[in-house]
Amino acid sequence: MDVDGFWAVIAGARRRCRGDWTGVAAIVARTLTWLPTEEIADFAQLHDRFEHEAYREDLGAACYLINGGFDSDDPFLYFRNWLIVQGRAVYEAALADPDSLADVPAATAVTATGNDFADCQEFLHVAEHAWDRVTGTEEGGLWYELERREYRVMRDRVPLPVRRPIKRTDRNRMFAALPRLAELFYDRAMRSLGTDCTPTS
Repeated sequence: MDVDGFWAVIAGARRRCRGDWTGVAAIVARTLTWLPTEEIADFAQLHDRFEHEAYREDLGAACYLINGGFDSDDPFLYFRNWLIVQGRAVYEAALADPDSLADVPAATAVTATGNDFADCQEFLHVAEHAWDRVTGTEEGGLWYELERREYRVMRDRVPLPVRRPIKRTDRNRMFAALPRLAELFYDRAMRSLGTDCTPTS
């Protein structure tokens, strides 16, 4: 499976969900069980790569804004999987300009209350679940296959997001980095953390 194939699997799942991204993970996991194990491993490799490429400070700041002030390690990981689940066009646009998420209804509709966050924890292990079901192996079989390929899984191994740090409580810095997302969500994020959101001079 190549890059186009990976995104085709996501697009197919999104079509079946009729735009409701919350069902994408389950459909992708089921779709992967129809493929040869080699392609399941390819999918896992590409998934890890795209997850890693989104491990950036500016996207972490976007996560913080959209998700009401939550952007620590796990929420940011779940956010990056949510971003992948939105499909290729949204993902690639966000990598080119994270502020483009201000144009994505799935992002702007997030309330950051209850369970309504831009995160997709369910997508983290779709390839692993498919691999275990197809091969009948116990948990970990897919990672042994990736190790056999001499592929170094990057999830959980990168110390800090790349690019210049963006201090979340620095209103001016956040508005300069992500003007449209900050306009939509900055004050909400500050309020959720009980932080004074008065502009600084």
